[in-house]
Amino acid sequence: MFSIIRDFFLQLVNPLAFVSVVLFISLFLIKKKPKTAIWFVVICLVIITVFGNPYFSTFLTRSMEWRHMPNQAMPNADAILLIANGTYVSETPRQRVEVGEEADSVLYSAMYYQQKLAPVIIVSGSSVRANSTKVLLMELSVPEDAIIVQANSSNLREDVSLSLEIIKEKEIKSVILVTSALKIDRTMFLLRESDLTVTPAPTNYRVTLSDWQNLTDWKWQQIITHLLPTSAALEQTFQALWEYFGLTFYRIRSIF
Repeated sequence: MFSIIRDFFLQLVNPLAFVSVVLFISLFLIKKKPKTAIWFVVICLVIITVFGNPYFSTFLTRSMEWRHMPNQAMPNADAILLIANGTYVSETPRQRVEVGEEADSVLYSAMYYQQKLAPVIIVSGSSVRANSTKVLLMELSVPEDAIIVQANSSNLREDVSLSLEIIKEKEIKSVILVTSALKIDRTMFLLRESDLTVTPAPTNYRVTLSDWQNLTDWKWQQIITHLLPTSAALEQTFQALWEYFGLTFYRIRSIF
């Protein structure tokens, strides 16, 4: 019951969900407290305008993603730790495992394995994500006996803690950490107290150098076409804010 209540309130971190709730409340305040209702509507407009602005979302996302840049000379390690995401199980009407945007991490993990940077890949995630990722890795010519699956986690903290149990059991001393560039800082923080040598291998960058240069050229054509909020920018802002909130929570929790 507690988890359901927690998940319900966590939805409010999403700007769109928060705005929807505030607008709904405003409907009941229009007659009795019109000034308060107007202020609520103004707040909603500000949130949508700012958080949904492509400039704001790009600046916020870049500030998190570019903390760890790709390693041009990737060292060898005892294992590849892959945080599974972006794969979709082959349920009807899908004919096979399908991939989303964050499945880039699977491609990179297979590449690192084929480059013989590590002899084994540890796949960590929920049952659906981890097992569909395993299938995709095997389709990418990674042998089944080189894949260790941890399929009992429901969030990133469990991904790390349950993976560390396997790593300790296998006496692994170093890993190549493969996950989304947006999530890698939070994942590295969770791994900080382990004795592992961790090499970050971020993937799935949403903001590229070309995107950044085009946006900061400050040409009037660019400015005009990026003034109004978009659903894509709002979603990107939400994901970046989620990482900032999560990282802040873990840091505060580590103090106490």
